[in-house]
Amino acid sequence: MFCVKKYSILFAFFLIFSRAFCGEYNGRFAFEFGLGTGFVSYGSEEAKAIQNESSTKAVVCADFSALFPLEKRAFFSLGADCLADIRSGDKTCVLLDYAFLLGFRVYPNLAGLFACVDYALGRRTDFVGSSVEENSSWGNGFRFGLGYDFSYHKKRIAPEACFCWRRMPRGDGADNLVGVRFRLKF
Repeated sequence: MFCVKKYSILFAFFLIFSRAFCGEYNGRFAFEFGLGTGFVSYGSEEAKAIQNESSTKAVVCADFSALFPLEKRAFFSLGADCLADIRSGDKTCVLLDYAFLLGFRVYPNLAGLFACVDYALGRRTDFVGSSVEENSSWGNGFRFGLGYDFSYHKKRIAPEACFCWRRMPRGDGADNLVGVRFRLKF
């Protein structure tokens, strides 16, 4: 099974760097990065126990994507997503969830409105105090997003606003991560 994933990822990289799929926007390449906040619903009992013990929390999420044009309103995306659930109580706990993303973004010709679907390969690392308490197993999940791109088809730096839901099944449960991000697109 892992061998099939490895060859699929190699094939995706081949498609990215192939000029045959650049479509109408030949040579156009975009980067974006964003920061935001969100909500997490954990599936594992250990993470739920950490969640119930703490008194205050902050959720910070960040992502990075590279966009490659396939057609006038369709883009291939490659990126990473990270969410830090910081909790304070008797000890400071940080539940760090990170994923690598591979997917598509589609603009339905309604100004800058877009929808994105991504395959996510990720895991969670739990820090309690200054030590690593637990690493979850790697999980295969997905991320759905809906947003508005203020730089749609313009060659300038502009913001984006995006709402994303990522579901990450793991060996001991499935985590649901919801985030609202404000991005900057280059």
